Amino acid sequence: MSSSQSPVKPRLAASERLQNVPPYALARVFQNRDEKLRQGVDVIDLGVGNPDVRPPQVALDALQAALLDPKVQNHRYPSFNGLPEFRAAVAAWYARRFGVSVDAEREAVALVGSKEGIAKFFLAHLNPGDTILLCTPCYPAYLGVAALAQVRVIEVPLDPANAFRPNLGAILEDEAGRAKVLFLNYPNNPTGGTETAELYDEILAFARRHDLFVVSDIAYCDLPLDPEYRARSFLQHDRDKERTLEFHSFSKSYSMQGWRLGFAVGNQEIVANLTRIKSNMDFGVFMAIQRAGLAVLNGPQTYCAEAAKLYRARGEALLSAISPLGYPVSRPKATLYLWLPMPRRFATSLDFAGELLDKTGVVVSPGSGFGQAGEGYVRVALCVDEARCREAGERMVKAGFHW
Repeated sequence: MSSSQSPVKPRLAASERLQNVPPYALARVFQNRDEKLRQGVDVIDLGVGNPDVRPPQVALDALQAALLDPKVQNHRYPSFNGLPEFRAAVAAWYARRFGVSVDAEREAVALVGSKEGIAKFFLAHLNPGDTILLCTPCYPAYLGVAALAQVRVIEVPLDPANAFRPNLGAILEDEAGRAKVLFLNYPNNPTGGTETAELYDEILAFARRHDLFVVSDIAYCDLPLDPEYRARSFLQHDRDKERTLEFHSFSKSYSMQGWRLGFAVGNQEIVANLTRIKSNMDFGVFMAIQRAGLAVLNGPQTYCAEAAKLYRARGEALLSAISPLGYPVSRPKATLYLWLPMPRRFATSLDFAGELLDKTGVVVSPGSGFGQAGEGYVRVALCVDEARCREAGERMVKAGFHW
């Protein structure tokens, strides 16, 4: 090719589905964080919900035993829906934790983390142009996979004045009638909002009235920052699993986020569809990790209480440190996050997060990354030790980030 000729562009380009996905909302924040680290800045990273504590010892012991077991070959291809023993442990956990009966054979499936299951639920059940109701602020993965699946999203805002619970009466009747699925997440990431039995009764009645399927995400159900709070399962209300699928994950409650292990429980036809799409896209979870997971589910649940106590102390340390700044923030009942309103002088949460990083070295996630209702807030992940949480607050005070 002569120097005057332009290189030929390949015909292969990003699909319309991928082009429909906006850049990851937090990417700019993380790029800025990495630049500060390259500059030698002492960064305190409160931006990612990435637990810094070790998993339960029972998980480590069970994994090692499964890896070395000479009698059971755990290194071969796993089944698509999970080991029968793992699914039985899930069913037993639901019975103990929520008093819900689960058919381990037909109503449970192992997942490579709940994020995998969420994506495959969309691909297996929603067509381009379908409408969904998505309670926001929400886990950003829901927004990304909705764009990838090319579905139409109606955001149902979680109003702080209503304790971060949806106002179902504000949803237009024709939108509710067009929608196929309602997605909810309690305890809520990022707000820390919690459910009530009355709310779940209301949601189930609403779903029946409009023939909606309900996807519930309980990834933080065993991280109560308020010792008096005990999370519910939506399946305690839809006990026949008429119109519910519920996701759970080992990532947060058990600090096993790198292991990529979760599960879904609910309507057997939906579970069968998830297994069907998995069989065409991947295999199941590495069997040694499943054996570690079932050991955790079958073992004592004191780990979760201790982890929640740790996050509660970290949150108290940070909130006490920033008390001179006047932020009107209530202490959450659950999760490992604080949902902090941004100072009134900032136009956007991204602006606040950027200046906070520049002036203090503290990384937080802008609320705009969690949906339209998240603008005006930042999420603080309590994933550094108590002393560093306190130091982050002290840096904010020193820099004058008054509300």
